[in-house]
Amino acid sequence: MSQTSPVRDSFRWIILGLITFSHIIGASAQYGINTLAPFYQDELGLSRAQVGLFFSAFYFAMTGASFGAGWLADRWGVRRTISQGHLFLGVCTVAAALSPSFVWACASFFLAGLGYSFLNPASSVGVMNWFHRDERATAMGAKQTGVPGGGVLAAVLAPSLVLVVGWRGALAALGVINVLFAFVFSSSWREARQELTDSFEPESAASAEPGARMYRALLPVSVATAIYLVGQMVLITYLPLYLKDAMGFSAYWSSLALALTQGGAMIGRVGWGVVSDRLFGGRRKVVLLLIGSLSALLVTALSLLSRDSAYYLLLPILFLAGVCLVGYQGVSYALIGEIAGKARTGAGLGMMITINAACATLGTPLFGYIVDRTGSYAFAWQILAASITVGILAMAVLLKEPRRTG
Repeated sequence: MSQTSPVRDSFRWIILGLITFSHIIGASAQYGINTLAPFYQDELGLSRAQVGLFFSAFYFAMTGASFGAGWLADRWGVRRTISQGHLFLGVCTVAAALSPSFVWACASFFLAGLGYSFLNPASSVGVMNWFHRDERATAMGAKQTGVPGGGVLAAVLAPSLVLVVGWRGALAALGVINVLFAFVFSSSWREARQELTDSFEPESAASAEPGARMYRALLPVSVATAIYLVGQMVLITYLPLYLKDAMGFSAYWSSLALALTQGGAMIGRVGWGVVSDRLFGGRRKVVLLLIGSLSALLVTALSLLSRDSAYYLLLPILFLAGVCLVGYQGVSYALIGEIAGKARTGAGLGMMITINAACATLGTPLFGYIVDRTGSYAFAWQILAASITVGILAMAVLLKEPRRTG
């Protein structure tokens, strides 16, 4: 079926809902790490840098496993890859809830990250197979709303569960939900019946030739968005602690406030996809540069706030930071899929996630270390804003989009 054919399988929207819900369930376990931080930090005797290392353990596993997970997604298919990812993620999250020590928790979160690494590449393969190019960034953004959606679920559900079953019971519940969803997804998935074609020519024929050429074409966007991801992970990891330590919020409201940022991310992931598909005619680079510029400004604004700042200044910044800094990934995922081509979308996304996760693994605890050493969140936010600016410049200079042919 051609790109311009009006006949499109309406079941694609059910598929999109299924993989979006997959992200919600998976991300709820992932974001339980930072959402519950104000509750377990004191009990386990952790510094801010150690809290960051929990998230880094999760992302370190993604660094090592994402490329292989993408390769498997191309070969195993979406159903098997995502189902096994949820099953492993859920079991290891329950193990983390039982942790008696920092080391046990780090090891459990590392193994949970291995399970989570299967979800993004496989779901992106699903979007590439079911959606045409004029809907693809929107669809990628929509399914990526499941990630902050999971953050909203964790931020709303987990603190309430803590009041009933403690932080261990809350974290275990997020793991059990993933185990159950593995069987729901496996029984519900359906493969696309029609082969889609694209009206663009990959730069340097990257998707037509396997090997080093494709990976060279993917490298600029992978490296540039890695710095964006550092900002994203810092924001969602340290925001509850920042609100508690620097802004005077209680532990409960610090965790709950994260839902505002995650809600903004849900809007951003769809909204930026629509902007890219419709307003900019399928161009991705200009949208990513715009998102990065706004993100740097918002992080700088955070550095200028104090305990005396009014809520009407703080809350919109938290929301808009979610829209931009946590909301960009649908556009970047669509671009990676278009550079790599549908046959190697999983491998392309695996490479990008590997590079992104490696930077996030280092950058997230580094932010906490800066705060621990200087006692200043403001200085750490300013360092982050400068780093995002470097990513913007790298993308502007190095990234080349695929050329459209029709």
